[in-house]
Amino acid sequence: MNHPDSVLKFSLGLNGLSFEIGNQHIQLEQGLGSIDSKSIGHGVIDELAIEKMIYFIEEIIESKPLRNLKISGVAVTSDAAMTQLSELFFSAKKQISRIELEHGFNDFIERLSYYTSQVAPDQLYIFTYFVFIREMMHHLRVEEIHVT
Repeated sequence: MNHPDSVLKFSLGLNGLSFEIGNQHIQLEQGLGSIDSKSIGHGVIDELAIEKMIYFIEEIIESKPLRNLKISGVAVTSDAAMTQLSELFFSAKKQISRIELEHGFNDFIERLSYYTSQVAPDQLYIFTYFVFIREMMHHLRVEEIHVT
């Protein structure tokens, strides 16, 4: 059983990111919107945009107090974007393992134009969210995400 103090609660918004473990709170002013503005040219998500996203996201994850957090392997969120991703890639599951996420991510990369055409232009940030979660799973050793 995971210790509740080591479960990562997170929320990734357009204007800020928030992470919480036990009594540690990390609030970052930089949100998905700023990653988007630096990565996506002309409203098109292509492989170059994703490479840029990964770069900026890794910078955020590696440079902040985030990497010092002791995470049990479980992360929890109630973000609407996570629910939307789960519907798009994971049959609306409420628990997504790292392996499932990686399969979904690979599918996304292989079929970029298909997936980006499935959402409204003002909803493209959910793909930035997807990239962020994938990088979070790698760098912060998250094994499973629970959608509440």
